[in-house]
Amino acid sequence: MGDSPDTYRADRVGGALPYVVRQEDGDWTPDLPPEERQYNDGGDSMSCVTFAHLNGIETQEFSWLQKLNIPNSFEYSDRWIAKMSDTTKEGNYLWKVADTIRKYGLVKEESYPRPEGSWTWEQYHADIPEPLFSKLLAEGQEWLKKWDVKYESVDVSKESLMRHLKMAPLTVVIPGHAILNFLTTAQLVHYFDTYPPHKKTTPAVLQAMKVMLYPKEQAVSDDALLVDVKYLDSGRQVEKLRNALIRNGWIEAEQLPNSYDNTMANLVFKFQKANLNRLSWEYFWAVFYYKGKLVGPGMREILNKNL
Repeated sequence: MGDSPDTYRADRVGGALPYVVRQEDGDWTPDLPPEERQYNDGGDSMSCVTFAHLNGIETQEFSWLQKLNIPNSFEYSDRWIAKMSDTTKEGNYLWKVADTIRKYGLVKEESYPRPEGSWTWEQYHADIPEPLFSKLLAEGQEWLKKWDVKYESVDVSKESLMRHLKMAPLTVVIPGHAILNFLTTAQLVHYFDTYPPHKKTTPAVLQAMKVMLYPKEQAVSDDALLVDVKYLDSGRQVEKLRNALIRNGWIEAEQLPNSYDNTMANLVFKFQKANLNRLSWEYFWAVFYYKGKLVGPGMREILNKNL
């Protein structure tokens, strides 16, 4: 149930995703979805990660639409995401299920419900036949036109959980099982489970992830620089840095590879000297110590404004 190397990671006081308070008291109890079970008499779907993530998304969507006085009475198909994320008899990874939601979107429960009667793991995760599969793909993409999903790993201290719960409910892991953390106090983690009783507590959790739901018009750009980038880095984050420099008018970056080498460091250094606040500590460290070999929060904020 761990992270991928590309998963954003939040620390105790901050995070990659812009911090915004959506639930001041960090208590999502009033917005929780209906209780569901991930199993039946015939077997267990082993889809606890999917159920936890979708419970969190349904909670956030209900909260959003309540504030807009828009009715929201439908549920999303856990079976769809469990299948599309290749859930096994041993379960799944938090990041993999979150990324599947981000790519394929959600479909309504009635569009792809659990099997009728008593079902086994094999029946729950059976291949989806055509033309149903294509219809579900299209429905998921329609959902993604209205909603955007971002996710980041969260530190499991009580301080961290309480802080990040002000943004969204959290998917958390206890030994062998993933559930939804809807409230944390200094003593206990309160969670919403797929086994009765559905509301339980635990003194601590092993892992936590924040899966954020954004209305499309408020979505965080996929091109935004959400983490610091440093010398000798390569891959997607450096590609985003290069593209951000170009979109901010630094056309010299068009000739740069997607690796943070000396040439890119020299261009970053020029950008920092021209754009960072000369009275800030970031300017001091950038100009007199890093010399273009680190893109920190101040530079990321400047670049992101023009994306």
